[in-house]
Amino acid sequence: TAGPRPAPRVARRSAPLSAMLQCSQRTGARKLGAMPAAMFRTGALLAALAGMASSAEVARGALRGNLLVPGDQAAPELKLQVPAVAIGGSDKAGGQNEEVKASSLASEWERTHSDGHAPIRIARGPPPAKEVDGVSVSSVSANSSAASSSSGSMAVKDALAGWTIHHVFGVIIFFGFSMSLCFIIPIIRTEHEFYDAQVKGNGDKFSDYLSYRFMDWFTQRNYAPPVVLSFVTATLIVTGALIYSVLVGGSPSHALWRIFVWSTGSPAEGEVTGGGRFLGTIVTVCGLIILSLLLGIVTETFASKMTEIKSGMTRVVEGGHTVILGYSDCTRCLLEELSNARESEGGGVFVILSKEDKVVIEQKVSGDILNLRNSRVIVRSGSQSAIRDLQKVSAGSASQIVILADTTVSAEEADARSIRTLLSLKAKGWPTHGRIVVQCCSEANTNLFRQLYGPGGEDKVEVVIVGNIVAQLMARSSEQHGLATVFGMMLGFEGDEFYSEEWEELVGKTFREAVFRFPEAVALGIMKNGRCKLNPGWDYKITEGDRIIVLAEDNDAYEPVDTAWCNEEAQRGLPKSVDSPMKRNARHSPRSGRQKRFLLIGWNTKVGSLLGSLNDMVSEGSEITIYSPCPIPEREGEIQKYELQNGKHLQTKFKFHHIHVEETKFSSRIELSKLEHHTYDSVFVLADTACTNTAADERSMAVLAQLTHLHEKGPGERDFDPVVEMCEDSTFEHLKICGFTNFVHSNSLVSQALAAVTEDASVNSIYADLMSGVTNSFEFVQFEVFLSPSDKAAFHAQGSERKISFWEAAHYASLAGDISVVGWTLEVDSPGTEPKFILNPKDKTTKRVWRDQDRIVIIRSLE
Repeated sequence: TAGPRPAPRVARRSAPLSAMLQCSQRTGARKLGAMPAAMFRTGALLAALAGMASSAEVARGALRGNLLVPGDQAAPELKLQVPAVAIGGSDKAGGQNEEVKASSLASEWERTHSDGHAPIRIARGPPPAKEVDGVSVSSVSANSSAASSSSGSMAVKDALAGWTIHHVFGVIIFFGFSMSLCFIIPIIRTEHEFYDAQVKGNGDKFSDYLSYRFMDWFTQRNYAPPVVLSFVTATLIVTGALIYSVLVGGSPSHALWRIFVWSTGSPAEGEVTGGGRFLGTIVTVCGLIILSLLLGIVTETFASKMTEIKSGMTRVVEGGHTVILGYSDCTRCLLEELSNARESEGGGVFVILSKEDKVVIEQKVSGDILNLRNSRVIVRSGSQSAIRDLQKVSAGSASQIVILADTTVSAEEADARSIRTLLSLKAKGWPTHGRIVVQCCSEANTNLFRQLYGPGGEDKVEVVIVGNIVAQLMARSSEQHGLATVFGMMLGFEGDEFYSEEWEELVGKTFREAVFRFPEAVALGIMKNGRCKLNPGWDYKITEGDRIIVLAEDNDAYEPVDTAWCNEEAQRGLPKSVDSPMKRNARHSPRSGRQKRFLLIGWNTKVGSLLGSLNDMVSEGSEITIYSPCPIPEREGEIQKYELQNGKHLQTKFKFHHIHVEETKFSSRIELSKLEHHTYDSVFVLADTACTNTAADERSMAVLAQLTHLHEKGPGERDFDPVVEMCEDSTFEHLKICGFTNFVHSNSLVSQALAAVTEDASVNSIYADLMSGVTNSFEFVQFEVFLSPSDKAAFHAQGSERKISFWEAAHYASLAGDISVVGWTLEVDSPGTEPKFILNPKDKTTKRVWRDQDRIVIIRSLE
């Protein structure tokens, strides 16, 4: 019974949890006074979820409004008394109703917890009462007062001492489920932020985007199925346990164990009778049959969905990604170059749309062992000119769209397919906020691609004629060994590349002064109103809006210094003018102006551009012999077509000799011996694009091996140094073993040029100016060509002690004309080794030893 005063505060205390679970090892159980029932339930739920409930009795007592904690585990008998509870100061005696309640509670307890527990004896009637400060408070025993004063740590210790497998299992399941939620929720929030920033404007729902991201992750990660299955299982167990605790009662930890046992298909667990076990076995077998039928239906649905995903029929929901339309031999290198460019941004997303099957493309991409640097590659199947398939890859929200040429057909047909694709993009105005890069095969179609998109198409569409660059490099390499390799060093993202930026502190300065104010870069020209001008002139005044074109390691790796190195040249004793051979021939084209004999082994679509480049290098009366299994009428038709499209008269300047050989005898020693290749000025070995890259390189290596064995160098004859076109990276090592270093990696050059233009459209005009052969010339020269006869004699008189710095070489070059020094050969200890080049050396002031075989890389103006 309750006295006139409220119950003491010690009986109403509810926090912390350790105070609620104080135990006594000397008594069987104790009661925590009168507390609100809701507070008891909250405490019991928190205790169960944290694994702090020492036994199932704790939770059951709390749910009944009486928190009972077991005492000595060794005691063979526990005495449970149901007292009268004082609530709100009113008297509620325990009489007959309390006995009925105790009997009901004991029956339920024995029914649900009869396995392995100590027997429970129910005492009828109210317990003895004691006076505490004039208030009658029910108690279990006199020792309960001592138990209430025990420390919180003892309570936790006693609680842990009563743990069973149910509690341990419950903590593990709940902890794993909670950690999963803590991991998933931030991911969903991050995806929602990206959706709001990049995808929402396209009209796609967040649920569609989230479903797409989940399917993409699920199909590309091998660990995804077990992770999803574990999470679903944990969700089922935790949710079922909560429902079980509400509907049936009992400890939540015990409920977790029950749901887990049931989910494994073992309903007979805990049965002791033979009939119960038999019935449980029958039910289990029936349940497994029904579950198998259900799994069959689910598996069929899941398999059809996976087939749809793997076949590339689902839509890509991305934003700011790069779409690659088509798949060709250069796609692999293109992905690596773009991934390298996006590495500083954490990687990019590249979506390939190809007519080939998605699985086939994925096998090609994965089989090449690409270094994607945290980037992702997504493949979809479809037509690159169909609007529905372009919508499938989210072409509208892409930042760049690259249209690759189909190298399996003729140049005209490849451009026709690209034109149709461009028209489809124009019809929808895609990409909305991006650019289009088109690989053009025929130079005559350049303006057509730029104007086809309509107003603003020149700024929207960039046309890259990579075949011309490869052909021009091969032609130049016949006169300057290794030129293609050095030029390729400027295309990729591995070393130094082209950048253009406006510098306010250089406005009003001359271009000469700007060149010598970049110690970490090489200034090459000016970008004005989107147009490139390499070597604008040393006296050119930089104006507002001019962007300085440089060759640098990165866009943030260089900046102009306050004082230009050239301003101190008077103190260094360098001349201000010089009458050198380069100065007298500064505007002279690198053409030799004499007749030459060329041998072309093989045939592909680059032959026309190669002949056009050779046409600008020789005089009339030169000879070209073509050795190929391609029919002679087809070759003549291709040459005439190139003449009509480009306005050149190749057959007027060259005398053509066509040699037809059977496909099976292309690398025959007998057939090759008839060519007498040692009598030609230059030999070109072209890759046969009619077959695979591997087969083309194998045929080229077989031909080179035969020609090397046939070549017998006589007195005064040159070394056999052919210009070789290769398609695969592995061929590079084979060529080095055979001693060939003058090669052109056509697929790599195409990919590097496309990637560079994709990342920065202004680079396209730099390539066009650099390789035009009309405005500028890319060459290797000796340092002595910049010296006057007297200076040259004095320089050679120094012998092995002659030294120069990079700035000194640039200064002497500036006195000879509009010439930019880009790099030079490395200083090596072994005199007989092949020279290696370095572009934009970072130390431009320290002098180095100069040898006879050293060369300087320059870009010389021809205007």
